[in-house]
Amino acid sequence: MLSAFLLSLMLSGALARNLALLLMLSGLLAAALPGRHIDRLDRRFMLAAAVLPAAYLLNMAVLGWNMRAFDRPAHLLWAIPVYLLVRRCGLSARGLVAGFAAAGLAAGGVALLAKGELLGGPLMRLEFGRPMGPFSSPGPFGNYSAVIAIACLAGWLGGRELRAGWRLAALLGMSGGLAATVLSETRSAWASLPVTATLALLVVGTRPARGRGLATAAAAILLVAGALAVDTVRERLLLGASEVQAYLADPTAAAARETSMGLRLLSWEWGWQQFLAHPVLGIGVANFRVTVDAAVAAGALPAVLRNFNGLHNLLVDHLTTTGLVGTLAMVGFWLGMFRYFGAVRRGPRRLFACWGLMVLAAELVFASVGSMFASSLGTVAFTVLLAVCAAGAHPATPERR
Repeated sequence: MLSAFLLSLMLSGALARNLALLLMLSGLLAAALPGRHIDRLDRRFMLAAAVLPAAYLLNMAVLGWNMRAFDRPAHLLWAIPVYLLVRRCGLSARGLVAGFAAAGLAAGGVALLAKGELLGGPLMRLEFGRPMGPFSSPGPFGNYSAVIAIACLAGWLGGRELRAGWRLAALLGMSGGLAATVLSETRSAWASLPVTATLALLVVGTRPARGRGLATAAAAILLVAGALAVDTVRERLLLGASEVQAYLADPTAAAARETSMGLRLLSWEWGWQQFLAHPVLGIGVANFRVTVDAAVAAGALPAVLRNFNGLHNLLVDHLTTTGLVGTLAMVGFWLGMFRYFGAVRRGPRRLFACWGLMVLAAELVFASVGSMFASSLGTVAFTVLLAVCAAGAHPATPERR
């Protein structure tokens, strides 16, 4: 089922959501059956997963309810039964490598078909010439194509006990994922590549440890240099730099404000002002949309920001909507999850710990220039992958054959 979920991320958003729901319901059933044992590591994961949704509920209890705004943060609670399901039933590294490889090949195929405008239909969609796949925009499609690509790399590096055919599949999946990442023209995805590739090399890469740091640094430099040599990457990065310069030169100019980077800088500035006015609990999760609409009506924000569910940065988002209380909970979530994977990364299931650290690091990069829950399908992908990798990394999780 996990392999089918990974493949569906690149082919059918509806199928991916349904499979995620089935995993969650199966996890609830598994948790209700006798014979389960919850240890210290399990409690650490569950506490980290629950702290941020709890902060959102507290915020809404004080400042007003909007359960629709709670929908995506609540996905972190989905992670708990999925985690318990994998802990009870076990997980195969070979099966997950196969799922990542299939997803990478599917992502590359979707991107190439969309760019070539072949076959048509809802799957092969373009937005401003950028492939979207089943996602709501090219951004999350490119982001999770990058995650899949480097997960395949980690599977190839860390799956030394796998047969040559499985490792070859991992390399092919990495190629497809990288192709989709480049063609998506998503800068956050490109920024995540050297970070996640470095983690893969450090955690499951070369031996002995003495040469690992040098090999990792060399690989990261080569990856960045190779990316900059691609015309599409270089042009998008230069465009971003010019947009920042234009905004800093005249923040009031409409041409400077209504660009990709200009909107981000403007929304961060506005969000910081809202936090200073409401430092403890913020403006309220339930009140975000109303407050943005009022700012647009007053001319403080351009109308296009009505189309977004956040302010393009997880720190600014949480300071604005949840204040210091919610921001501390958000920091607690990230620290708790990184601590969990840090505790298990030297164990017998190091490859799963590597995958989990990569998912966390990549999402942190994406949320730094986007929002933590910007895309519905991206949120599903993040929470399910996080739970699966965390449970797989637990030393007591059975190894399926």
